[in-house]
Amino acid sequence: MRNGNSRTADKFVVRLPDGMRDQVVVHSNTAHISMNSFIVQAVEEKLARATGEPDLIGNFGERLAALERRIDDRAGLLS
Repeated sequence: MRNGNSRTADKFVVRLPDGMRDQVVVHSNTAHISMNSFIVQAVEEKLARATGEPDLIGNFGERLAALERRIDDRAGLLS
């Protein structure tokens, strides 16, 4: 739990479409986090995008792609 403990945290029942729970299990296990933490992170990311906060992961992906292009360009010059 990020702030407080699970006994005092707000609770909300969510109905997931068929198959989504299985997807959450797979992704949370891959990330070595609980299903609850995975869902909370997903909601936080959605809220951040909705409020116009910068997409740090998206920005990282763009920067990584640009760096890969630069490496490829330099490798082409060395060939």
